Amino acid sequence: MRFDCKSETNQMDTDSHLNEPTFDPDAAIGELAAGVLTGMKREEFQNLARELAAGIEVEDLDYLQSRFHSPPPEPPEYDHRKHGLGGWLSSCQFAIFELIYQLKSDAIPFLRGIAWGPYDWTQGNAIELLIRMAAEGIETDEIIGEISANYPNIRYEAQLYALEPLIPMARGDRALNALLIRMRAEIPMLDQIAGEVEARLPAT
Repeated sequence: MRFDCKSETNQMDTDSHLNEPTFDPDAAIGELAAGVLTGMKREEFQNLARELAAGIEVEDLDYLQSRFHSPPPEPPEYDHRKHGLGGWLSSCQFAIFELIYQLKSDAIPFLRGIAWGPYDWTQGNAIELLIRMAAEGIETDEIIGEISANYPNIRYEAQLYALEPLIPMARGDRALNALLIRMRAEIPMLDQIAGEVEARLPAT
């Protein structure tokens, strides 16, 4: 008996494709953002983002960007009196960028366009992700160089927003802490902003 190897191979490829995880951006944004609202711990949040981002591709970036200022519907957990009028929007932006982070180096060109483009609330989020990637050894010198060149010239709000999550995160991340020490030594404006963030943190 002859076996049609080509047909079997094609069927296996089809089955494999069907079994690939499908990325659902709105569901992922909503679930992660709800976690932000309820005070989910950072490690749990990051683990959930990795899980929800299974199947994410560079082609999803345009849609995710379209959700920066047009988030999915508010969940029952959202209370504007508790979380503020912009609480859901900011939680969704935080969630979106954590999903983008899962693309690692593939997301860097996209992040650079936001970080060093026209001012937007999300500028600080993009800079934060670039710094986290640099701490992982992804284009470290290139990222430090562009931050050195551009960070002093961006708006104060973006400077602050980029560092606010990183300073406490660095307390439990040696690589990130080492990178921030280097950057603070090389970029006086970043050192100044980092000092302001540290002054507001509770003592450890």
